[in-house]
Amino acid sequence: MLKSLRKPSRKKTILRRSLESLLTVRARKALDLAAREAGARGDDRVTADHLVAALASLNDGVAVMALAGLHIDVHEPRSRSAGADLGQVTELARAEAAGLGHRYIGTEHLLLGLIHAEGAEAWGVSLQQARTEVVRVLHGGIAGRGRDDR
Repeated sequence: MLKSLRKPSRKKTILRRSLESLLTVRARKALDLAAREAGARGDDRVTADHLVAALASLNDGVAVMALAGLHIDVHEPRSRSAGADLGQVTELARAEAAGLGHRYIGTEHLLLGLIHAEGAEAWGVSLQQARTEVVRVLHGGIAGRGRDDR
């Protein structure tokens, strides 16, 4: 009886929604740019490498500001594996969004998914450092900018 009275967890409900319905405008643009990058390189699958290139091409957004705050230059070569699968990165981004209590997936969550998938040594920062910087940016730590879909 008590089970039926409990409200379902919002995190679980949100995690079950389609990826497309969770993406902010910038996150969708980043994924589209990653697919174009893969096509331009003649690659048959979209990987984390393509997403990194896409994020590097964006001029603003939480991920761009967090990267600047972490002093990470995405144009510098990183030591890492051959590029995590984009599906894995987006699922990790979904988990990062839920872990932060967010109801959307923005570029910041894609960035956290990338760092999670590729490892701290590839980026020169830990996943926790990146999370902390993302939260700082979201709370106005850089130029008072906020959520990623503006």
